[in-house]
Amino acid sequence: MAREEDLETFGTTRGRLLLLMCRGPRTVNELAEALGVTDNAVRAQLTNLQSDGLVRQGGLRPGLRKPHVDYELTPKARRSFPTAHEPVLACLIDVLQERLDPAQARSLMKETARRLIAAWLGELREAEPRGRAWELLEKLRASAPGVSLEEEQGLLRVRACGCPLASVTESQPEICVLLAEVLGELLGTPVRERCDRNESPRCCFEADMTKGKNS
Repeated sequence: MAREEDLETFGTTRGRLLLLMCRGPRTVNELAEALGVTDNAVRAQLTNLQSDGLVRQGGLRPGLRKPHVDYELTPKARRSFPTAHEPVLACLIDVLQERLDPAQARSLMKETARRLIAAWLGELREAEPRGRAWELLEKLRASAPGVSLEEEQGLLRVRACGCPLASVTESQPEICVLLAEVLGELLGTPVRERCDRNESPRCCFEADMTKGKNS
């Protein structure tokens, strides 16, 4: 969960640039248009972000006169987004798996995820999966900057700018599967994890809107 000072940071121009690039590479023109500022203002911010090791050039995109540079977040920048107490969780999972059989350990971890999500998000009022997904997004945005929701051909994808459990899920990807199952229960439709576990880990869960309640 984000700290109060983190949430304030993401409300600045600097923070808004990070939020835009967390969803994918952006050119100077795209960033300037999204923020409603000049190209030079964006370039000045990007220079500072590059100096801080938060942004890098990610490649070139064809343009009418010359290629446009794509800017993207560095792994260091993604660690600026909300994180959890990963070492404690990793140790707890190791102990559970040592002391219990696989089915018991999985059941306990899933119940823990279910209770944590319920306590964090509270009750959802919308009845249908799509409405519940958008309601879920609004709740997440209040304390987890960088979460977005995309809809395409009957699928809703919830993406985050980073992964608050990256050091744990790297060796325990089953946790992502459990979280997907809990989200499926919450939304009332099947959910699959589509998380990115490369150099810059990102959460991604895909909900099938064609199989939900009254679909």
